[in-house]
Amino acid sequence: MALSVLVMGFGYAAKTFHVPFLQAMDAYSIAGVVSSVPAKVQGVLPGVSVYNSFEQAIADDNFDLVVITTPNHLHAEQAEAVLRAGCHVLVEKPFTLSSERAEQLVALAAQLNKQLCVFHNRRFDGDFLTLKQLIAEQAVGDIKRLESRFDRFRPTPRKRWRENAGPGSGIFWDLGPHLIDQVVQLFGMPQQVSADIRILRDGGESDDAFEVTLHYAAITVKVGSSPFEAGPTLRYALQGTKGSYRKYHLDPQEDQLKAGMSFNDPEWSVAPAPQHGTLYLEDESKLVATLNGGYTTFYRQLATALITNNAEALPASGQSVVAVIRLIELARLASEQQQTLSVECI
Repeated sequence: MALSVLVMGFGYAAKTFHVPFLQAMDAYSIAGVVSSVPAKVQGVLPGVSVYNSFEQAIADDNFDLVVITTPNHLHAEQAEAVLRAGCHVLVEKPFTLSSERAEQLVALAAQLNKQLCVFHNRRFDGDFLTLKQLIAEQAVGDIKRLESRFDRFRPTPRKRWRENAGPGSGIFWDLGPHLIDQVVQLFGMPQQVSADIRILRDGGESDDAFEVTLHYAAITVKVGSSPFEAGPTLRYALQGTKGSYRKYHLDPQEDQLKAGMSFNDPEWSVAPAPQHGTLYLEDESKLVATLNGGYTTFYRQLATALITNNAEALPASGQSVVAVIRLIELARLASEQQQTLSVECI
């Protein structure tokens, strides 16, 4: 029997990153949507019940899973309400705006025997999976430095909650969780953090650029984003004692989802050959074919975890993301103080 799903919010994230998978997979059935624009919902999901609030939805029906895609500052409060209502929850990143709140939610999910999953889909980007494989194979030798970037060309601010002033807004809360989560997945917690988080665009209300350095015992990792990159986007630059690896361009899955590509299309999740990375060794260089991405794998793993009620099977458990929220807090403090701060202080 399919998992009954309620989707909270019906903006870009819901329509692009969640609804296509929930519709395509037999393990899920969208039973309701919480939205203030029912006509928009009916245009995509005709016949699905639309509610004004979570309270109205939960009073009307029973749901196995609630997918939260609302603005960032609402995530923690709504996730708690969902868990207390007896439902599993998949919440967009960041799932909280403080590590204390993150720990509370993880404890609550465990207490209620419900699953708390965070939508860190970029653990399943093809280029990240390729990077992990190269590291596992020691393709560049002992790693000394990694740069991971998510740049864009968006020189003019737009009026939307992600870019307006307010809690949870700004590019660091938007892209920082993804970039830092990938680093934690690779190397664990660093020893120190330094950061520069600022507003660069004229008229900007929230941070639109960041450069964060995570200091490990023998590795330096830099993650960053700029709104002024109009050329090919450097995604990864990995350096080691045997050579280096450079990868440009972003994972194709988001653009493919926006274009409505079928998951059965042979090109789904496949990076074009011109966008493969290059491995540079002392005496040679070679293209490294980018592995196929796996956003469908994320949702398959989620279904398995919910059906078996097994947190260890989650593709991105709340527990695994607490460290990310801690590092975001520390990076913000490091930027404010313009100091390199020890992770021990958190």
